[in-house]
Amino acid sequence: MTHSLYRRGSVESLQNDFVILITPAVNINHKNSKSKLIEILDFIKELGPVNIGSYDCGNIFTGATIEKIQQTLSETPRVRCVFDSYEKVKRLVKELKEREYGYSVTVSGLIDDVMMMSKELDIKPHSVNLSIGIHGRVEKLPEEGNLNLITMCGHGMVSASLVKMVVERVNKGVWDLDRAAKEIAKPCHCGIFNVERAKKLLQQNISR
Repeated sequence: MTHSLYRRGSVESLQNDFVILITPAVNINHKNSKSKLIEILDFIKELGPVNIGSYDCGNIFTGATIEKIQQTLSETPRVRCVFDSYEKVKRLVKELKEREYGYSVTVSGLIDDVMMMSKELDIKPHSVNLSIGIHGRVEKLPEEGNLNLITMCGHGMVSASLVKMVVERVNKGVWDLDRAAKEIAKPCHCGIFNVERAKKLLQQNISR
């Protein structure tokens, strides 16, 4: 899932940030996959993701619920979500392995953590994608503190101006960190924007 590879920040800030994509293969095993993905979403709900989303109904900070996502699954469905807990992701991957759905499961996170999880669950990764960073006229990019927030939406739906506005409102005491993080998360329909990480990053950004 290449759009989740460009999250920026320190190793410490990325330690509890795991993006999950679960998808059947179109024209291979996507037919009649809705019922199985509904089962998977039930288990994800029990675990408690930080965020989850759908192109069809948005993410949980725009009013979507896991039940609504289940009801609006397309004929070629997929599940996208983010967790802030290594153990929760490990439980999810373990469950998916045991149920043998046969779907593609992508885990994005710090490579050392993901490889350790694979070893603990006796899974040999099918493939590994790594980002080599951003090249070119990098001086045109927003400042690093803002990039750490912006890049949590891999499709670029979170703008630098939105982050700037949110930081200003927090600085003025109009919004608290929780409200601010949720507002930034709203444009990311995939639901892979980690609001818990965002609150910590915003705390570092304010009053500077």
